[in-house]
Formats: sequence, C-alpha cells, structure tokens
Amino acid sequence: MTEKPKFMMQTYIRCTQDALWDALRDADAFQHYDFLEQRAKREGDNVTYMMPDGTVTLHARDLEVVPKTRLVTSFEPTWAPDDPPSRITYEIAVEGDFCCLTVLHEDLTNDPSDGTGDGWVRSIAGLKTWLETGKPAHFGGAYLMEQM
Repeated sequence: MTEKPKFMMQTYIRCTQDALWDALRDADAFQHYDFLEQRAKREGDNVTYMMPDGTVTLHARDLEVVPKTRLVTSFEPTWAPDDPPSRITYEIAVEGDFCCLTVLHEDLTNDPSDGTGDGWVRSIAGLKTWLETGKPAHFGGAYLMEQM
C-alpha cells in the first residue's frame, strides 16, 4: 500500500495549458509569482532557488516530465540538509478556459502545518494571480521572514 501524500492542493487558473506549463518549467518565470521574491536558475534537469540576496534556499531535480500534463521533482531544502529529498508532483488538466492544477508534496519529514502548507498556499496563489493578471504577485515574504 502506498503512503498517502502529506500535502495536497488543487486550484483552477484561468490560463492556457502552455502558460501554466511554462510558468512551472521556466526558471525566469518563478520570480514573478514567488511570495518570497526568490529567483530560480535552471541547469538541465536541476533547478536552484535563491533569495534576492543570493542565499540558496532549495534544490530541485526533474524526476518525471510529461509535457504540459505532469511534472515530478525532488524537493531538497537547504534549511534541512540532513533530511532526505521529498517529492512534488504537479498535474495539469484542462477544463475549458481553465487549468486545474493539483500539487502533491509527498515524503515530507515534517508536519505540513509547520509552514510547508502555508508556503504552498502562498506560492500557488501567487502563480494563479500572475497568470491571470500578468502582474507580479509578491506577498507575505517580509512578514514570514520577520517570524523566523
């Protein structure tokens, strides 16, 4: 029996399948919707995420790529270097003028209510806002950094 995901989120975004896929895969797009205003750098199947000051926060590696419908990546946070990588699955389904985006974050070593869940809610809200309005969506980053 397979273990259930530790965190799941689903939302509908008014955008094309291509736009959503590109936003998830294009490292340059990330800076427009990340709530912490992070940047990303892609080198082949590997992506490095960093704060505006250059501090690396996360590494990810593409594990499975089914263009425009499914992306599975590792999640390797620098704040927990001894933890094994967790796994993220993004699934895209087209429904008329909308795309249904499902995010599954599995193999977490922490309780999602400790911040992981809030981070996903903010990240996906930023993605939705940016894709639907074309305006950068940065919110909550300063507040969250003050709490750390």
